[in-house]
Parts: sequence; C-alpha cells; structure tokens
Amino acid sequence: MKSHYSIIRFVNNPLSKENLAIGMILISNNKLFYKFSKEKINLAHKINNSNGNLLDYTIKKISDFIDFQLKEEVCLFSKEVSVNLEYLNRLSIYNNGFLQFDNPMLLNLDFDNEKFNNFFKKYIELNLKPQQKAVIDRTFIRTIRKVFYEPLYNVIDLNYKIKKEQIPNLFFDYTLDGIGVNGSVYSVKSIDLNSEKPIDSLRHEISDLESLNYRLDLFSKENNLNFHDNSHYLVIDPYKGSKSSYHKLYEILMEQNDNDYPYSIIGTDSLPLIASNIKNSNSIIKFSDFIEKKS
Repeated sequence: MKSHYSIIRFVNNPLSKENLAIGMILISNNKLFYKFSKEKINLAHKINNSNGNLLDYTIKKISDFIDFQLKEEVCLFSKEVSVNLEYLNRLSIYNNGFLQFDNPMLLNLDFDNEKFNNFFKKYIELNLKPQQKAVIDRTFIRTIRKVFYEPLYNVIDLNYKIKKEQIPNLFFDYTLDGIGVNGSVYSVKSIDLNSEKPIDSLRHEISDLESLNYRLDLFSKENNLNFHDNSHYLVIDPYKGSKSSYHKLYEILMEQNDNDYPYSIIGTDSLPLIASNIKNSNSIIKFSDFIEKKS
C-alpha cells in the first residue's frame, strides 16, 4: 500500500525561504498520522519570538482540523489515492506566510503508530544528545569543612570577608576560610585547583592573598600584635585534571620558598594539625571581636 506524507515547515524568512521542519502529516491505508516537534517549536519561538503566539494558535487550529474533520474523511476515502492527495493538498489553505506544508510525497511503505514515530524521530526531531554534566570533585571542599570548619566552629571567624575599610591600604574585600587572633594573627585560605574556576581567577585569588597577608602584617604591627609570629596558610591540593596551565600553577606554588611569600603552602592532609594548634591556643579570639574591641 502506498503512503503519502507532507512536511510542515516554519518559514522564518519568506524572502530567503529559511525554514525549520517542525511537523509531519502522513496518510497510510485508512489511517492518518501527524505530529509536531515540541523541541522544534521551542526553537522556532527563539528564532522569531514575535510570531510565537500566532504560531501556537495556528498549530492548534491545524490539529483541531486534522482531529475533527480530516481523520474522518480519510477513513471514508483512504483507498482512493487521488482523494488522499487532495486532502493533503487542502492543508495548503492554512499557509499564512510562516507555516507551510510541502507537496505530498510518495512512500511505498505501510505505517502504524510505531513506524510513524520512528520515521518522525529520524527526519523531524532534533535528536540532540543530552549534555552530560561535568562531574565536579567535591572532595576538597568536604575535607575543608570536616577538618577545619567543624573543629573551629565558634572559635575563630570562618568564611570571613575582610572589608577594605578594616585594614589600612587594603583596596579590595577578600574572603578567608578562617582568621583569628592570639597575640598574633592566624589566617587560612583554601583554593581548589580542581574546581571549575578559570585559571585566571585562581591566579587573581592567590595574588590578592599575598597583598592581603602583607597588609595584615602591617596591621598587626600597628596594633601591637606580634606580627613576626603571624601564621598565614594557603591550602592547596595537587591538580588531578589534564590542563597543563593548572599543573604549571601548582608546580610554581610548590617550588616557591616560604620566606619569599607571606604565607605557607600546605595540603589538606596538614590542615587538621593547623586546626588543632589554633583551637588549643590560649586566649584565641575571633578577628571580628578584635576589630570590635579596637574600635
């Protein structure tokens, strides 16, 4: 048995005839099949949003016509190929400049629902493969929370943003994982090289940390703290990915001499000891409390 089908197109530009196949109608034996692609309709909305409501209205009218009139007539006259073609051709009356039907095409195949859906999926649907979400390694942040945040909760300031107005000559705000005062200043900053942050953002964080720690030492000196005993830590674990720029950044940091930079670099494996030393320090207070007393 011969079948006939017509492609339904959204015409975005009548002058260039730029179009998008958004649906299909097919007559096979005494059955009529039709379908519109939701993905293609959504794409049509994005291409030409001004016609979005009219497109939806027109699709609804065409669907009603097919369901309530054309299907019944096809069932009565489907054995007459010329009649079937006439019904498909009649749909051209719905052409309104942006929604059009192709001339009917012949197929020497019989169709049922399954075959029509497969045919439609192959030739009309976008068939986009779902994008796989990047798997982000959360091990680093979980470790920081477990071995640093939990033991030092309510002991020092955690996830604390130092405001530029708190420290003389500091020109930016900066968030530390922890900061406290006990005759000298303890500060900890963790940076996850295996996060999704761009390499330039990581470099910027490290550069700002150097500037911050330098000014924290000056602040300590001006406020009669033992700035020579200040302890600033940068927590970084090895990069596990394949990008050479991240590996290079880690290598540069690990090769530097602690005496040349205003912080010590440690891994998360050393952080429990640092947290224990801070917690067991006599008279340790939050940096925010020190600022408040000073003012």
